Amino acid sequence: MKSSAIFLLLLFTMVGCKDSEYSQVQKEELSAVFIMNSSPTFEGYYYEGSDTEFHYFSGRWKYQGDRKVKVKKVDLEINDEFALGSDEIGLTVFNLPTTGTIFCEIDGRPVYRENHKK
Repeated sequence: MKSSAIFLLLLFTMVGCKDSEYSQVQKEELSAVFIMNSSPTFEGYYYEGSDTEFHYFSGRWKYQGDRKVKVKKVDLEINDEFALGSDEIGLTVFNLPTTGTIFCEIDGRPVYRENHKK
């Protein structure tokens, strides 16, 4: 009985912490978050899904912690929204047209959805 209670407590703690992993980013901060990055240790930006209030993203690095951010849905209109945790897609931040479709625009700059899913 005691071990079941501890397991449930740990499970609820892990589920409850998911949202707290993400720092909230304001609309005016978006262009500073999604920058073109050519560092060899940078693995890319990923859209991880949305819930009723936020879109969730991560910037991933080989040798340091990932940066996870959430943006209010009213602050960023995106194409192809899906539920958080159900999938993820890579994003490319370029000023030049690339292969892929526009996922969103930040300060008039397109962010492209990569053709492949991770």
